[in-house]
This record gives sequence, C-alpha cells and structure tokens, in this order.
Amino acid sequence: MSPRRLDESMTLLREAMERPLDPGYAQAAERRRQQADDAAPLTGVRRLRMVSGRGLTGVVAVLAGFGLAVSVLAIREPSDAAAKVRTQLAARIEQRNADVRSGEERNAQLRARIAAIQQQALGDRGAQLQAQEKLLSAATGASPVRGPGVEIRVDDAPDSGSVGGTDPRADPAAGGGVVLDVDLQIVVNGLWAAGAQAVAVNGQRLSALSAIRSAGQAILVDFRPTAPPYRIDAVGDPATLQARFAGGSAGPYVQALRDNNGIRVSIDGRDRLELPAAAQVTLRLARPVSTAPTDSAAPTKGSTP
Repeated sequence: MSPRRLDESMTLLREAMERPLDPGYAQAAERRRQQADDAAPLTGVRRLRMVSGRGLTGVVAVLAGFGLAVSVLAIREPSDAAAKVRTQLAARIEQRNADVRSGEERNAQLRARIAAIQQQALGDRGAQLQAQEKLLSAATGASPVRGPGVEIRVDDAPDSGSVGGTDPRADPAAGGGVVLDVDLQIVVNGLWAAGAQAVAVNGQRLSALSAIRSAGQAILVDFRPTAPPYRIDAVGDPATLQARFAGGSAGPYVQALRDNNGIRVSIDGRDRLELPAAAQVTLRLARPVSTAPTDSAAPTKGSTP
C-alpha cells in the first residue's frame, strides 16, 4: 500500500482558492457578455469586418455578372458565325447564277455567229440544207422559236398547306394540293403528243434530253429549280393543240387535279410566243451530205464546208 500524499487533505481548499466561481456561472456570464457586445454600437473592428464582408459580396456579384456576360457571348457566337456563313453562301450563289446567265448570253451570241457563218459558207446551194437545219434546230431546241401556241399555267391549291423544306411526297396530307414533278411531266408529254413544235417550262426550253424531276419540295427542269405557278408554253396551232390535249390522256388527268386536289390549271391560246434556245445542246451524231458539191461550188482551201 502506497503512502498518502502530504497535501491530499488540502485539495478542497486549493480548488476553492484557484476556481472560486462555479463553471456553470462562468458560462452564463460569458453568454451575457456576448449578448451585450452584439447589442452595443458597432465598434471600429466590427464595422471593418462588416464592410469587408459586403465588399466581398460585391466582388462575387461582379464576377458572376462577368461570367454570365461571357456565357451569353459564347452562346451567341455560333449563331452569328452561322448567319455570316449563310450570307457568304447566298452571295456566292448569286454570283454563280450571274455567271451562268452571262454564259448563256455568250452561248446565244456564238450560236447566232455560227449560223451566220454557215449561211455564208453554204451560199445559194445550201438553201435546202439551211431549211432542214432550221427545222432540226427548232426540234432539238438548239435555236429559239417564236409563233402562236398555247399557254398552260399550273399552280398549287390555295389551301395546299405545304411547309417549306419538306417533301410533299412524304406527307400525303400536306402534298394533296401541291404540284408534283409527275404532274408537269404528264402535261408536257401531253403537249408533245398533241403536236407541239417546241415546249418551255418557266422559260426553260425542253429538248429530247431534258428531265423534269424533284429535289425535296423544289421541281428541277434540266437541274434548274423552278417555283409555282408553273408556266408551260407550247408553240403550235392553238386550236389543234387544245383539242388534242383535251382528247388525250393528259386532259382527264388535268381535270382530276382540279376536281380532286384543288390544283389550279388554266389553258389559253396565244397569238405569239417566244421560246428561247435550250441552255445546253450537245452534238452526238453527224452525217456527211450524200451528194458531193459541183466543182464550181466546191469549197476552197480554208473554207468551212
């Protein structure tokens, strides 16, 4: 058994001298002091702390606003870039269309020059050949044609409800009153069958190699887009063309388009129509003249036979 400490009997007295206040009373006094400090006017230190806190809040708000502005600009930047690309693309398309029109005018001038050279080279002996060449050029679309004929206008129904950028063949409800490429094909073939000498759709001259097809909602005539209303001009005797067209297979078809789909179709005779030459005419076959020219009419060296 260990011996007792000499000051063990002094523990209670020492506790009373070192900590005279009970811990519970000390905690209550500390709470009252803290409440008094909170209710007292702002001291310099507290005021500085509150101002610093407000300043930090303001800085955070400024940074948040800056971040929001940067985000908005980042979101709008792709839209602005897309609009810029669309503008540039539209300008390029317009420039290419202008180049195509300029090329067509140049081709027309060259065709007229070639025709004049041919007539000069053939002279009197080539009158028959010139007449034959003129008929063939008109039939193939290589030369412009003018004369009486009929004008057929085909337009969508007033309540067709077609939506831009959609394919009417993929939506029967929307495409019921929309003119399709097959409709124009049947009308054009009906005019050829009725005896038309030349046919043009919206100013585009047709030849034996022409095609009428669709690309989305647009109808292409020789790969060139057209838009309603579609004007189909045919050169020939107006009375004969109208009678034969109505009596052929195209007549009932057009009437069905009117009655069932509400497509607007009008057929009118014209005293004078002017159809341009086809944009592209390629020579695929040529045969020499069977009868040789006489010595007096033989071409000299360097001339065009």
